[in-house]
Amino acid sequence: MTSVAEKSVDVSDGSPESRNDDYGAARDPGRLSRPAALRHEQFRTFDPGQARRFFAAAYTPGWQVMGLARGSAVTHRRCDTGSLHFDEVLIQGRVRCEIPGATSVLVIQPRAGSLSTAITAATESEYPVLVADGMPCVLQINSAQFDVVSIGEDVLRKVAAGHHAPLPQKIRFLDPRPRSLAAARAWHRAMDYVTATLSSADTAQQPLIAASAAAVMATALLECYPSTLTADSDVLSDPEIPEALKDAVSFIHRNAASDVGIHDVAAALRLTPRAVQYLFKHQLDTTPTRYMRRVRLHRAHLDLLSSDRSTTTVGEIAQRWGFVHTGRFAVQYRQTYGQSPHTTLRQLD
Repeated sequence: MTSVAEKSVDVSDGSPESRNDDYGAARDPGRLSRPAALRHEQFRTFDPGQARRFFAAAYTPGWQVMGLARGSAVTHRRCDTGSLHFDEVLIQGRVRCEIPGATSVLVIQPRAGSLSTAITAATESEYPVLVADGMPCVLQINSAQFDVVSIGEDVLRKVAAGHHAPLPQKIRFLDPRPRSLAAARAWHRAMDYVTATLSSADTAQQPLIAASAAAVMATALLECYPSTLTADSDVLSDPEIPEALKDAVSFIHRNAASDVGIHDVAAALRLTPRAVQYLFKHQLDTTPTRYMRRVRLHRAHLDLLSSDRSTTTVGEIAQRWGFVHTGRFAVQYRQTYGQSPHTTLRQLD
């Protein structure tokens, strides 16, 4: 029996006009001279081995596909804008997909059939699933259709820079689930817009519009999932966070410039230091001391951005926010913001 596998690459928009160069050129004389803004790829097979090899190569790190029966159809269609991969996937039969975490962020959006993960039931199709660095995922599929959106970290940072200041050295996502049902609905609206945009025959010849799709999806992703960009506001607005922890976070922010420590936080909340430590570890996966250091480092960063180096030194700002040793402050600052505090202070020159 001969296995059936098809893989095609098309840099056109897939419309009849784009397949007829003479017709397209007659409508738009400049059409042939412009590079296509979209790249389309399609793969289809009934062979389990070919499917496993394809998914291992199509994503970095590769997916591991297990349990696929011979004769089950696998279809993968990709639209590539250069900064965004938008994939439509159809897998027949019972399959297990192991997806490692990576620097590029993936969002898996169920469309039809049965698809579940360790955190979502098969019926929760309204919830997109995040796969990011430190957040691998295992898909349990029973004949399902789903979309996969791939966004590079460089795109996320570029979009985040326009809405969040300062940026951490690395954007780290804290939960693979949307922060709320409203956030998931906003993600769906962005998906619908981008799907319609990339499906339009005109978009292939409009690189600015094609490029904007990545920014739209990156913005929706950053708004949808809890991350180090939104951790503080999420803590204070999340109804599931204990009030005691919210009070502790508020106390730390109010007293960031004062010489306070975990015992002061515990006294303000009328809790034991051990109870405060448990709250931070259990809810935020950090310690009160590390959280205080991060808040103070952020305040120091804001001062560095707004100060004049002719009248202010890095040491003065470090001391202001409780960093006694300027050298250690510089090391922690570089680890967080990717450059020395002296470089930040000179940016206004």
